[in-house]
Amino acid sequence: MFYEMKNKRLFITGFIILFFCGCASFDPSMFKQKPSATLEHTDIESISLQDITFVFDVKINNPYPLGITLDRVTSKFTIEGKQVFDTSTKGRFRIKAKGTAINSVSVTLKYMDIINIVKDYSRKDNLNCVISGEIVLAIPVTGIPGIPDSYSFPYEAKMKIPAIKPSISIKNFTIKKPSKTEVLKAIKESGKNLNFLDVIKVVDRLLAGNYADAFKVIRPEDLDLKFDVNFNIELKNDTKTKIKFKHFKYDFILNTDKLIAGDTTDIRTISNKTILTIRNRISLMTFSQSIVRALKENAGDFHLQGETVIKLPDSIKKDPVKLLFNEKGALKISSR
Repeated sequence: MFYEMKNKRLFITGFIILFFCGCASFDPSMFKQKPSATLEHTDIESISLQDITFVFDVKINNPYPLGITLDRVTSKFTIEGKQVFDTSTKGRFRIKAKGTAINSVSVTLKYMDIINIVKDYSRKDNLNCVISGEIVLAIPVTGIPGIPDSYSFPYEAKMKIPAIKPSISIKNFTIKKPSKTEVLKAIKESGKNLNFLDVIKVVDRLLAGNYADAFKVIRPEDLDLKFDVNFNIELKNDTKTKIKFKHFKYDFILNTDKLIAGDTTDIRTISNKTILTIRNRISLMTFSQSIVRALKENAGDFHLQGETVIKLPDSIKKDPVKLLFNEKGALKISSR
């Protein structure tokens, strides 16, 4: 036991000596050329109805004989000559010895922060944006005089961003009762001995908002009976920017449960309003208590998640950009 502990101490002592000798063995001439960091590219990564996300491509050249780290990127956003906010994004990206690498850093800016400081925001279609800050590289301890523990490199980028001030509403929401033919077909395809009148009772009780009594005669999993779900999504934008797109992929939650998912190309634009028509179906198997509660109250809370791509003017961005939806609100159920 004594010899084992002694050997461990000798090993640790030897490792420490070798480590410091290794550090001391660096030739100072290997550190004459300093690392560099530049902002290679700045772009709009995505837009949502609430915010805009930028992506910065930071190029780092490391001539040193040991690895260095992108410690952070500081950013100050100035819109139409007024500072909106500043932030510092941790990098923690390692660049190997005598290596060059490009690292992408994303920063999100909330539109409400812009709206609060830009005069006549609703009359604009684009905004002048200046992004400035520093790229900070962390340098490990070398033991060589004159080598700092970090280097900072200032940058500045100018670009235009779209001015948007959107609002979402759900209109004409209906869940349609299946026809007699559809009920009979679903019973036949189930392969179960289900009574037509019992199924009609289930349908009527569900649409009346009576979940407890609806499934006293059959179980939800017994019948894949489809109900039509139709509604309009109205997207209104209170600026001069035109928001146009041809395809929309979505997930729709009613109260706390997922109701439907799908996509639509039935989209039309009238003035500053975009109207998306949703036509989908929900199975009897997926009716939940929270969905049925909305039917009982003729109202509910919705959560719309989705995405599309939009084409902005070339002065802002030449390639299409992703437009993300993550909106919550209240809806009324028109009829069923």
